[in-house]
Formats: sequence, structure tokens, C-alpha cells
Amino acid sequence: MHHLVRLRRGSGSADGSAGQSLTEFALVAPIFFLLLFGVIQFGFTFGGQNALVNGVRDAARYASTYRVGDATQATAACAAVKTQLERNLQAGLPGFAVSRMERAAHPLLIKYVWYANPDGTTWSIRVEVTARYDHPLWIPLVGLIVDGIDGTRDGFMTLSASEQMRVENPALTTNGGTVTCSYP
Repeated sequence: MHHLVRLRRGSGSADGSAGQSLTEFALVAPIFFLLLFGVIQFGFTFGGQNALVNGVRDAARYASTYRVGDATQATAACAAVKTQLERNLQAGLPGFAVSRMERAAHPLLIKYVWYANPDGTTWSIRVEVTARYDHPLWIPLVGLIVDGIDGTRDGFMTLSASEQMRVENPALTTNGGTVTCSYP
């Protein structure tokens, strides 16, 4: 029993420093945890942006290998490119849902554009893939604070990515114009 009394006296609580430490912790902890969870949420968001950029780039690279000679072939290639993009995002973006990518407010766009070559008599094609994705804000308090940065308060952060690549076709003798596939 006397041993406990000695430990208490030597612990430093007699002068009130333990109570002061608890008060300081109570003041600093909310700010610390808000910053910590903010870093975690932005890590998720930046990881999602990176996965979206990679997925769109890989889909454009995939599209550039298709032989496209006219608008009908370009329209048919769009479906394959869309499927490839969805596979890429399913593999690289945690919690991916197609419904958060293909919305009327921001549809997935795959566009084939014919442009004249320097010789003036032949045409080449460029493919453009543009996607926007509503990435969820998973940390509730941080989500409430940053929700709306993208213009809407909906519990999501809208991310976007776009990529263009030349389609590796032989030179074409006709201009197919522009073919745009929009989903939804």
C-alpha cells in the first residue's frame, strides 16, 4: 500500500500536468484526426484519378489498333473500346460502378475524327476517349467538407480524363468526318 502512494507522488500528477495534457489533447485531437482522414480521403481520390487516367489511356491505345475505314466501322469499334475501358476501370479502380461513369450529365464519349494528311489527298483518323467518373467520398466528415468542390453536393467527387491517339490505319482516300459514340 505504501508502495502505491510513492508511485503516485512520483508520477507528476500532483502539479496538474496530467490534466493539462488531457485538455491539450482534447483540443488538438479533432484537428489532427480531420487532417489525417483528409489525407486518407484525398489519397483515395487521387488514386481514383490515376486509375481513370490509366484506364482511358489504355482504352485509347486499344482503339488505335482497330482498322477503321468508314463511319460504320468506327461505330462498331466504339462498343469494343467501351467494353475495354470498363474492364480497365474494373481492374484498377476500387469500387468501380459503370452507373457512376455513364450518366446523362457526363456521358462517356468515344470519338473518331478524320483529318487531312500533309499531302492533301489522303486522310488519317484520330480516336478520342473522354470519361468522367463520380468517385465516392468515403470518409464521412471529410466528404461533407469537400463535397461540392466539383460543383454538385452529391457525395461524390467528379473525376475526368481524356486521351487522343492516332489510329494506325493505312492512309484513307475518303473523309469520314467525325463519328461520336456517347454512352448513355
